[in-house]
Amino acid sequence: MNETEIRNWFGNRGYPFDDNSRLRFKIFNNWIFIHDSKDEYDEVELYYLNSMFCEPQDSWDRKGFSWAKNNLLEIIKEQN
Repeated sequence: MNETEIRNWFGNRGYPFDDNSRLRFKIFNNWIFIHDSKDEYDEVELYYLNSMFCEPQDSWDRKGFSWAKNNLLEIIKEQN
């Protein structure tokens, strides 16, 4: 998925991003880790994409969060 598709996925579920938001994200299988620069809590959130619902599975403080592939895959493994 590219950024436009991600914005549409969230928007279609009632959670649109501000047009000026900068999004940082990584997708693995049907999971997305995403940080919205306009997020008041400044968190990285995890969502399951194969769903009609837009509900975070978990979240972490952006500061100190590791975007390393191995870390993200380990987090996903813990969700299953």
